[in-house]
Amino acid sequence: MKNNNIKFLVLFAGICLKANLGAYAQDSYTPDQLRSDFMLFRQALQEAHPGLYRYNSRARMDSLFRQTETQLNHEMTQQEFYQLLLPVVSQVKCGHTKLHPDNNWTDNYFYGQDKVFPYKLFFRGKKAYITGSYDEKMPEAKGLEVTSMNGIPMTEIIDKLLSAFFSDGSNTTFKYIEMSKYFSAYYANFFEAPDSFSIICQKGTDKTFIKVPAISRTIIDAYEKQQAALKSGKAPYSLEFTSDKVALLTVSSFWLESKEKRYKKFLKESFAEIHDRGIQNLIIDVRDNEGGQDARGAWLLSYLMDKKFRYYDRLEATTPKKYTFAKEARLPRFYGIMRMMISGTDSGTFVWKHSRNLKVQKPQRKSYAGKVYVLINGASFSVTAEFASVAHYLKRATFIGEETGGGYYGNNSGAFVIVTLPNSRLNIGIPMLAYYTAVKDYPYHDHGVIPDYEVKPDIQDILNDKDVALEFTKQLITASGE
Repeated sequence: MKNNNIKFLVLFAGICLKANLGAYAQDSYTPDQLRSDFMLFRQALQEAHPGLYRYNSRARMDSLFRQTETQLNHEMTQQEFYQLLLPVVSQVKCGHTKLHPDNNWTDNYFYGQDKVFPYKLFFRGKKAYITGSYDEKMPEAKGLEVTSMNGIPMTEIIDKLLSAFFSDGSNTTFKYIEMSKYFSAYYANFFEAPDSFSIICQKGTDKTFIKVPAISRTIIDAYEKQQAALKSGKAPYSLEFTSDKVALLTVSSFWLESKEKRYKKFLKESFAEIHDRGIQNLIIDVRDNEGGQDARGAWLLSYLMDKKFRYYDRLEATTPKKYTFAKEARLPRFYGIMRMMISGTDSGTFVWKHSRNLKVQKPQRKSYAGKVYVLINGASFSVTAEFASVAHYLKRATFIGEETGGGYYGNNSGAFVIVTLPNSRLNIGIPMLAYYTAVKDYPYHDHGVIPDYEVKPDIQDILNDKDVALEFTKQLITASGE
């Protein structure tokens, strides 16, 4: 048996203070105040959320509410109450439902903002790897696997965070992407905000002990701003021809517009050029596209079809009546008109009939008839997942990559109601419509589109900026001889 080589890398923080949950003193709330907030929290979800029982039975959710309420028997800070409620919201299994402190809807850094983890991490399964640092002063550690942090096994940290992140159904690919993006924030929110981090890392048989000081989220903000500036000139959609037989259409957002060309015009001109060049294989890259405008997904699919098709089956709401908690909520400006336009059905449900995507969709006059390959991953969410599921159901494409983050049968989104819990000042954001895609007979009812070919990058692919899914697709096309 080989002896592990243990290295020690220490960056001293100077004055060390005792680790704490938050960066500032928080008010505490009495059990009565917490129970009052919890009753409103439960009432709002049960009354307004159209997908509360989409993946869970009513009995299961009622049991979860009761179990949570029994824990409200002592004083809690806002952060402790947030930590208690977050797994409940996660169990709704809706990636569009959110829980935030009041007036903080722009980021994920809620607590301990001046004492956060300085390294960027990539998660694959129950393992976490360092891909870089937000602060150039930190010791170089790229490629190392973090096995323990401040005495907590990384597997335990991952399991706890998986229970806190939101996703549609039983999907985890979206959760892992969110964890990779916002680990520093959620560790501070859900675990601690210490003065320093002691981590045990491993690479092969070598183990390394690293101790580094915490950094302020302002350092992360500066880093993210710098990265955003590097990408600022990149259009949200593009077309390139990788050979005389293959075109690559990238749509990174169904929301943003290009400065040079609007989305509809871009698609029209792109597919005209694809047609004129006689392209036989079209790769559509919708990885990391978290959604946007509903119509854009159906519009893209209309360029791939040669016959009429259905896109949405129905959109459901919980009630046309005014919410009983309306005084504690921020409602859409068109809420009154929206209520009047909700219709009842013979089965006792309520539906919204005013989406263009509910109509039978017509193919474009010069639609594409060649082979289609769609690249997907866990951040293919919302509108993007809708496009993928209907294209998959209609057997119009081969899917490569990782499971979409959005549900195959649809999601809960549209307009939102935001309820402020009056004592703790936590906000619960609840989607008001349940979208059901026009698909059926999919065996994985609580998942997204499962790719025909699962291709996942490993840590070396990430470090080398290697696009394994795209490379695999090109090789697949070459092997087909077309």
